Amino acid sequence: MNPHKKNIELTGSLIYPIEVGEAAFIREADGMRRTSTVLRTKKISAQEICFETVNTNYRLHVKQEVSA
Repeated sequence: MNPHKKNIELTGSLIYPIEVGEAAFIREADGMRRTSTVLRTKKISAQEICFETVNTNYRLHVKQEVSA
């Protein structure tokens, strides 16, 4: 991760799996976030993923979807 980039920590669920070379799509409580192109990823655990995009370092706390 690039230490000179902005860092964002968020909680949400992935709409699609994170792919290097593509944008990430994350569902958050107040809507959907589309990131810039993903450069690298690092899965910390099933509940936490770190990834770097062109503009930002992200730490995503994965919220598990509950089906009715």
